[in-house]
Amino acid sequence: MRQSIYNLQVFPLILCVMIMGSLSGCRVFSTTPYSTATETQVPNPLTVPPYDRTLVMDEISDELDDYFKIYKEEQIRIVDNVMTEGWIDTHPRIGATLFEPWRKDSTRGFERLHATLQTVRRFAKVRVIPTGNSYLVDVKVYKELEDKQFPQYSTFNGRQFRHDNSLDIDLYDMEIVQNEGWIPLGRDFSLEQRILRNIQARVSQNCAPQ
Repeated sequence: MRQSIYNLQVFPLILCVMIMGSLSGCRVFSTTPYSTATETQVPNPLTVPPYDRTLVMDEISDELDDYFKIYKEEQIRIVDNVMTEGWIDTHPRIGATLFEPWRKDSTRGFERLHATLQTVRRFAKVRVIPTGNSYLVDVKVYKELEDKQFPQYSTFNGRQFRHDNSLDIDLYDMEIVQNEGWIPLGRDFSLEQRILRNIQARVSQNCAPQ
């Protein structure tokens, strides 16, 4: 009995410490190997030296894989002596909450708190544009908020079909929309900056001049 009372008293304290640590910007749970203590703003698109194109794309793909599952990827190619544009698209992913400190797709502070209180998801689109003497890495992370028409466990589905011989005109508008149920919230600039800083560090450390 005493042990149960003790657990009930300690659990809220541990929960408060975790929340305060996430909101205060604590880096105890940070698992990003290339993050620096001083997070300076980097331009978007980011200019990358003309290193080997395969290595550059591999480093960018490896960085994105830390946050999202990659959906499609097109490598930089040479077609008729012209370098084509490379790009990467990812699958949407539900945002990390305060109780998932090991995940990095929600930055600390407001974004992680928002993902805890609401159901949000993010996905990324990256373009790697050759410019002759460099590459431009354009990173865009989009954020969406879940929008349910009815309560999640409601038995009312909002569409009542008729059971007589009359025609139900609602049958003609039952098309499936790809982003149905999600409200666009714009871009997540804080996560874009984190990805760009890590790409800049990765390329400078792991790629050699071409």
